[in-house]
Amino acid sequence: MPLSAAWPSHKGGCVRPNYIIEFHLAPAQIANPPVTRILSCPAQAVFYMLHLALQTAFGWATTHSFDFAVVDPDYREPEDIMEIISRRTAMGPTGDQLPPASAPRAYLFRVVDPVKQTLFSGIDRMHEPMRRHPNTPEKRADNYKLYELFDDERFRSLYNGKLGRQIVYTYDFGDNWEHHLRILGRADPTTDFICLDGSGHYVAEDSGGAGGWEDVKAAYRNQSPTKEQMQRRHWFERQASNLDPRGLAGDRAHAWDRAKINRELETDTMFERFQKMGDTSDAYRDRASAELRSG
Repeated sequence: MPLSAAWPSHKGGCVRPNYIIEFHLAPAQIANPPVTRILSCPAQAVFYMLHLALQTAFGWATTHSFDFAVVDPDYREPEDIMEIISRRTAMGPTGDQLPPASAPRAYLFRVVDPVKQTLFSGIDRMHEPMRRHPNTPEKRADNYKLYELFDDERFRSLYNGKLGRQIVYTYDFGDNWEHHLRILGRADPTTDFICLDGSGHYVAEDSGGAGGWEDVKAAYRNQSPTKEQMQRRHWFERQASNLDPRGLAGDRAHAWDRAKINRELETDTMFERFQKMGDTSDAYRDRASAELRSG
């Protein structure tokens, strides 16, 4: 009997099985190659740990804010510029007020970043009010576990095994890096996150969104790069927050290292990496570690 089928009859006395989750970065915009990672995720882990795991697996530099959000299937992005202006005006002169309850909501539920200060969090805070709504409940990522969302019957039918934009992990509210999530199944419980599969070189942070990343790749494909393309290469190899000194020459747009990712996904190693980046204090590290291990 598959783990997913056996779990309901055993969950009273067993450790919850892991979720096997596919994360696909900007699937409508980034291709050739697509950038994906499939992770085995401890059900007892808090969402902040999943955030750190995704930062590791996708090669991000944890300089921006994030959220996990269940998309409202009835929401439509405003197309008229006047409607966009009207929504922003409703948020007050500083842009930090919630929209009226009658306004369309983008998300049914959000798991939000508990860290108030990152390198570029000020920029993210400018964009975050558009993500909030009086009718969108929120939970802090350091105090909310994966199974609490993924086993919630209210949302389960929206994303369980389905392709599409049902639930997203968004990193950097300016460049708006959306990672679409799809639960593929369950697996034996583990303490650490494990990368099972994937594709594509990690994306350059602060490259200007999916279009900017495509421009970076194009700069390496051009056998006679323009001055601007040479500048893009130089920036990615020497200046980007998550720079790669080897660039994307040859077939390196497809390069990624699962073994290296899994070494870095070991809990203590992952904490040490992000501790050095200043993402969390010692006290915060201890709390998140206890949350992960205690269940």
